[in-house]
Amino acid sequence: MTDYQNILVGIDGSKQSQLAFQKSVAIAKRDHACLHLLSVVNGEPYPNAITFGISDKGIYDKVIDKMKALLAKMKKQAEEAGVEKIVTSVMVGNAKVALTETYPVDHQINLILVGATGLNTIGRMIIGSTTAYIVRQAPCDVIVVKTNEENKPVDLKQVIYPEI
Repeated sequence: MTDYQNILVGIDGSKQSQLAFQKSVAIAKRDHACLHLLSVVNGEPYPNAITFGISDKGIYDKVIDKMKALLAKMKKQAEEAGVEKIVTSVMVGNAKVALTETYPVDHQINLILVGATGLNTIGRMIIGSTTAYIVRQAPCDVIVVKTNEENKPVDLKQVIYPEI
């Protein structure tokens, strides 16, 4: 089996993304891989004709700062666990596109880890599952994390948003 050189983890602050992060640390350490921690703030990266004047990119600043702080904390945890190379990034855009098309291609990612789910039934019907999209569209291997560090099943109903 080939070792992974560039591992991407989608981080959104959920319990599921924390589980994916924990698994990614073990894989990155084992393979001496570069671990990429990416958080995508859903929104328009640049004001367009419709949003110009209504809002500006500054509306994302608070969320971006919060995610940068979270990624810095996770980076420190990964370093303490023995991961040698870690890249953190926060971007504004479409999480589905960023995690499957943009970032993996630009950084030669050959493994993506994501949490199993983050939306309730209504949310999945309206915007669709980011995880399902990544599994279908990613240009590389994808691991959907449904278990904890000991590979014990996690009750997803306790870690996802409430059903409506």
